[in-house]
Amino acid sequence: MAKLTDKQKRFCEEYLIDLNATQAAIRAGYKEKTAYAQGQRLLKKVEAQEYLQELMNERSKRTEITADRVLAELAAIAFSDRTAIAQIEDGGVVTFTPTDQLDKDAKKTISGIENGKYGTKVTTYDKVKALELLGKHLGLFTSGADNSAALDKLDEVLGKIEGGF
Repeated sequence: MAKLTDKQKRFCEEYLIDLNATQAAIRAGYKEKTAYAQGQRLLKKVEAQEYLQELMNERSKRTEITADRVLAELAAIAFSDRTAIAQIEDGGVVTFTPTDQLDKDAKKTISGIENGKYGTKVTTYDKVKALELLGKHLGLFTSGADNSAALDKLDEVLGKIEGGF
């Protein structure tokens, strides 16, 4: 198997900055005129794909950001019980649970808290969007697909959330 040149390795390293093959090719030293074609060609090269995967694995280890961790955060948002944050009492009065009394997953759903003209406003991350992203990851929205593997993966992710990391 052919090895990558220093310039090709540099392209891979630059590509991880913004996932823009054309700009990565330019930053790696390829001519602007041919950067688009060079970038596309390099992304198809098996050795470049392997090197990119190696770089991504190193970054994941260094930053401790893994696919499992991202999925766990999405699952916390998607499957949260929003009534843990606020409740409507008799007479329509809204009461909030103090943040120091919220469990870890409930806190993950909050995107903002602010005092405004009409009282306290708590906003949360989009539950439907989180479900959509999880569903796409699991392949739930492909027509005619066997979803049993996707559901098994979902069970695995939920098990990790319940058991902690």
